[in-house]
Amino acid sequence: MTLSPKGEGERITCKKVLVISALDYWSMGKSKGGPALFNTLIGYAERDWKVYFITGNRAQETSDDLHRNIQVIRFDAPWLKQIMQIRKIGFFAKILWWLYFQSIAFLKAQTLASRTKFDVVYGYEIDGVPVAKLLSKLWKVPMLARFQGTSFGVGWQKRRFRFLRAWNHVVGLKIPAHLVLMTNDGTQGDKVLQQLGIDMSKVRFWMNGIDWHLFDDVGQFQGAKSLLGFNDKFVLLCTSRLVSWKRVDRSIQALPDVVNEYSTALLVIVGDGPERKRLEHMARELGVREHVRFEGAVPHSAVLKYFAAADIFLSFYEWSNVGNPLLEAMIAGKCIVTLNNGDTGRFVKNGETGALLEYEDLSKLSDVIKELLANGNIRDQLGTNARRFAEKNFWSWEERMEAEIQAVRALLR
Repeated sequence: MTLSPKGEGERITCKKVLVISALDYWSMGKSKGGPALFNTLIGYAERDWKVYFITGNRAQETSDDLHRNIQVIRFDAPWLKQIMQIRKIGFFAKILWWLYFQSIAFLKAQTLASRTKFDVVYGYEIDGVPVAKLLSKLWKVPMLARFQGTSFGVGWQKRRFRFLRAWNHVVGLKIPAHLVLMTNDGTQGDKVLQQLGIDMSKVRFWMNGIDWHLFDDVGQFQGAKSLLGFNDKFVLLCTSRLVSWKRVDRSIQALPDVVNEYSTALLVIVGDGPERKRLEHMARELGVREHVRFEGAVPHSAVLKYFAAADIFLSFYEWSNVGNPLLEAMIAGKCIVTLNNGDTGRFVKNGETGALLEYEDLSKLSDVIKELLANGNIRDQLGTNARRFAEKNFWSWEERMEAEIQAVRALLR
């Protein structure tokens, strides 16, 4: 099974790309969170493109000095984002934010265009696409739409009035682009685009890259448990942003039954987000707070130590589990327990490359974990098979960005 194209290509030089996104290049601070947007900016910059990045976020705690070829332009409306979290009026605040973002991003882009000529406009995720399309028409240059997967298919499929309630997803996904880059993250974004009537000849359905150079060094951290203070523990690992749909609560709910038999079991949660307080409260209510370690957001390179220390990797996202954390767990050769949704089953085969649960089997999660804790040979074999699958099917960020650059080059001929 081929999950991503691989190949070599020539580099483009002396080009300029404007990237527009409501996201920041790191979602949880410097080097913390998903690496896709950061690696995209760096991928162009290291290939001698001049990259201008407009983002609707306040400045992070560190400098935006990412690369000599990258310039970051910021704006924000934090008060409006806070209102978006209020249940009864959040829908209307989201509309105001969308209009504000489109307007300010457009003005910032026009200011940049008054002193430089862009070769490509790049709308990154649903909010970045509409304004990128408008600028593309005005400047008569190609436009790319990039999506990190989508919740509109699996996440909104059964909701009433989904086209109205998820209007910003529909707008962003349906806008015609010269090239559409949809991430193959298990959320079946290719099927969503087909259903929305997108010209699939313009779509590249690719997986994200992986920092292979980091995970090739897992073996050097044989003392990772001691280094992290997890001596003599059975380590269950979750790595994700703590938001509701990533369902870290499912791992916590399984813990009481696990610790009844394995008192040294420790659930380690790497990541931060708005759900943290609720999850901490849940752990206390279930009487397992001392068996849960909330590590907060850590630099992406430091996550390697946690993978090295882990006995089992857990992931029970609501829509799909094929995010970078699961891919990295496979590369690290970890025993994986996850949920069969989206395209997760294309990556994790039950009893072969991990333990794959159906929704109706979630009540048996603690039993599955206990069985795996009882048998180190099975854990090791599942981890070895996962690593072999990754070596055969995953590509590096270098390969991933080289493929993208070549696709963009074809637009500029």
